[in-house]
Amino acid sequence: MLTAFLSRADVSRHTQALLLLRDLREALTARVHPTSVQTLQFDAPLPSGSTLVRQASLPGLPAYSVTVRSELEDPAQPSRQVLQLHEATTGKLLAVMDAAHLTSLRASLVSALAADVLARPEACNVAVLGSGAAASGALKALRLVRSLRKVWLHEPDTASNFELAFRLQQSLSMDLHGVDSAAEAVADADLVVLTGQVPLSTETLKAGAHVTVLAAQTFRECPLPAPLLARARRFCDLDQPPLFWGGPFHAELGEVLSKQKDGRLSPDELTVFASQGPAYLDLLAAWHVYEGAKNDESLTRVDLEA
Repeated sequence: MLTAFLSRADVSRHTQALLLLRDLREALTARVHPTSVQTLQFDAPLPSGSTLVRQASLPGLPAYSVTVRSELEDPAQPSRQVLQLHEATTGKLLAVMDAAHLTSLRASLVSALAADVLARPEACNVAVLGSGAAASGALKALRLVRSLRKVWLHEPDTASNFELAFRLQQSLSMDLHGVDSAAEAVADADLVVLTGQVPLSTETLKAGAHVTVLAAQTFRECPLPAPLLARARRFCDLDQPPLFWGGPFHAELGEVLSKQKDGRLSPDELTVFASQGPAYLDLLAAWHVYEGAKNDESLTRVDLEA
């Protein structure tokens, strides 16, 4: 049996965002039934850092996944993520793929689904705060569910901020501007995407704004002001394991999508979505990529049992 190896470029090339968005919506809706997903998560310490291993399976999907992420103690070194896709019945290794782009894409699409049901219907202006690495994916995903009018970008590094703003303006063909402060970015924003730790005061947010915190599980302290969080209606994509901050949540996103629980209750209400990234959604995204790449003869394939 041949095992396929997919680079970051391969993963990107074999992703059909609209189809994956639909599949993620269906999976999140099914997630409200507690027996539908099995997920295992644990830390394995290493001398130079730690490794996070997540395993997931999903009823009806003929595969399970094992994702390994190595976190180094040196903050300048990015984490390394690899996803292994195994055949459900035999355990044979179907594919090994870069998981960094996969999880980033999944997070952007799930956050877009949250914005679609939690933000005000007319919301069209966006502020992206923090590290710019996830900005492009977040904006591309939001455009699948909303018509965006204006975008403001802010991260603490001024040079990087305006360089990224220029590149995104060119590549996405959007009315997009880098600004000097978080307050300026969010002043007229209906949708706020937080990708890193950026000081933000409660008073600067527009009434009825929706805030998304990407990779919420990586924040050891609350990335939002306590008064803001206290008055917000809070949602997440998975309440287990609990976050260090934000709880208790009013509902999981799947409960809102399935109409089991209410989302936004009034036009002026502040809503916050914390994206943790359940492992079963990464499995779903990986299967989507694997199916799309089946006939790609350019992929490297190896018989590991030969």
